[in-house]
Amino acid sequence: MSPTLGGVTGPARRATLPTIPRQRVQPGGVRTPAATTSRKTRLVTVGAVVAGLAVLLLGYLRMARATPTNSDAAANALQAWDMLHGDVLLRGWTLSDVSFYSTELLQYALIELFFGLDQRVVHVASATTYLLLIVFASLAAKGDATGRAAWARVAVVVATLLVPQPHGGWAVVLYAPDHTGTAVPLLLAWLLVDRRSATPLRRWWPVGLLVVLALAQVADPLAMFIGAVPLALVSAARLIRGRTWRGTDAHLLAAAAGSVVLAHALLALVWWAGGFSVHSPVARFSPAAELGDHVVTAVNATAHNYGAYLPTLDGPLALAAGLVNLALLLLAVAASGATVIRFFRTSPDGTSADGTSSDGASLAGGDRIAQVLTAAILVNLAAFIASTQAGDIGSARQIVAVLPFGAVLSARVWGERLLTAGPAVRRIGAVAGVILVVAFATQSAGAKPQPPEAHEVAEYLVAHDLRYGLGSYWGSNVITLASNGRTQVAPVIGPDIRSYRWESDADWYDATKHDARFLVVDLKHARYGTVDAAVAQFGVPVERHDFGRWALLIYDHNLLAGLPAQCGGLAAATHTHCPPLAPKIPGAGLLD
Repeated sequence: MSPTLGGVTGPARRATLPTIPRQRVQPGGVRTPAATTSRKTRLVTVGAVVAGLAVLLLGYLRMARATPTNSDAAANALQAWDMLHGDVLLRGWTLSDVSFYSTELLQYALIELFFGLDQRVVHVASATTYLLLIVFASLAAKGDATGRAAWARVAVVVATLLVPQPHGGWAVVLYAPDHTGTAVPLLLAWLLVDRRSATPLRRWWPVGLLVVLALAQVADPLAMFIGAVPLALVSAARLIRGRTWRGTDAHLLAAAAGSVVLAHALLALVWWAGGFSVHSPVARFSPAAELGDHVVTAVNATAHNYGAYLPTLDGPLALAAGLVNLALLLLAVAASGATVIRFFRTSPDGTSADGTSSDGASLAGGDRIAQVLTAAILVNLAAFIASTQAGDIGSARQIVAVLPFGAVLSARVWGERLLTAGPAVRRIGAVAGVILVVAFATQSAGAKPQPPEAHEVAEYLVAHDLRYGLGSYWGSNVITLASNGRTQVAPVIGPDIRSYRWESDADWYDATKHDARFLVVDLKHARYGTVDAAVAQFGVPVERHDFGRWALLIYDHNLLAGLPAQCGGLAAATHTHCPPLAPKIPGAGLLD
């Protein structure tokens, strides 16, 4: 008798179920249509970001090429070239008061692997540096925000940095290595602080922070004033208010102080090993009577860096973009004020005056990064106003870090609030974004490439097989670079012709190794030597050729023989008689 199952007679059989297609299981669960859509969305987002960065790089490269390369940038390219060819310590080199050794020189060397010794390296590096500035500023602004809040913060940063001041602004943010690139390692430092628990360094993050800050100071002593000092001030203030000397702020304070010591030790070690020397910063404290003028200069220079210096903007589109940038500048000013107020209104236990708690990134006043950025901006502006660096609008480069720091600060303070703003504010923001995008496209398309300074002299020297000579500073290193190293010109200074211990290698002035048969005179700047001084010193040249600003004097004897030297503020019989230039603590020159 067959078993009965559900009223059906017959032999029992194994129950069968509908076949279900197997799905690939990923960590965290089974892939669902929503997960697949999310992955596609991420891929599209990544693609859009990469494409946007590529467009920005091409646009900034065109703007960078619109500023002629000069001897400052050329010197950095020559230094990187020597490093790339084995002279890692730059033996015999005397740099300026900013070494760029641990930042842009490494970048130049990497780019020279592809381009060789070529003036294009300067422009590629400038555009790349500015793009890195936007990327790191966006990451620092994002913090731990996610979703629409994160995109809102990034949008504020990109909008603030997108459109530089035409021409004059390009010469600040997209030119030779200067203080613009210093903000990149500092933003990396703030990222380490902000995401210390999530970094691969884990509990060793203070050591990583110390190293990053120290390397920034090795490259640029300004990093001490806008990096280590603000971090130390904020950390000390938080410790005092919290009535404790332990915890994160204690680690930050130790890292900030230790970075100054490490930076000086690294510079001293390089010098002791026979490597490069650097001059102390040329800044000095300004007389009190000039402070009022310096405040005006600081305001104008800050507006210039933000692309909001309206007097030099031509055309309705440029003016409209300038007004948008001015609004973004005012937003940063408001963010600085709000951060200061919130800091003092927040109790030591992390609650605001109304009793609500505040974590490390809330608007209640506990955002440590916002506090450090505010302190950095204020210290940078105060040092600028108090020193002799505040000359004119051309000194805007001394406070250029205010731009990316202000962008990050605005994004962290106001980013989320833009999402909850009314329709009118959102429409204004959309219009402002369109204006900036169109202005960026217009600037990029209208930027015209310019040849390096003294390029016509370089072409003549190469064509006539003149391989070694001297040149007024601004007609020296740049000719070497413009000729791709086929002609070398060692820099000199006046009023009588002397070797110049500034962005130069002592070996260049050795008469036993080199035979200098020409002199390039800068007719625009007499302080670097004149034709009359050259004739009085070297005799009448056998040939003279004029190229506008430049006069080329050709001789039949070695100009290096008996050439006197200018060693900073001291004169010497020859370059080998210049006294050693020992390193000083970054910023010590201000106390001389």
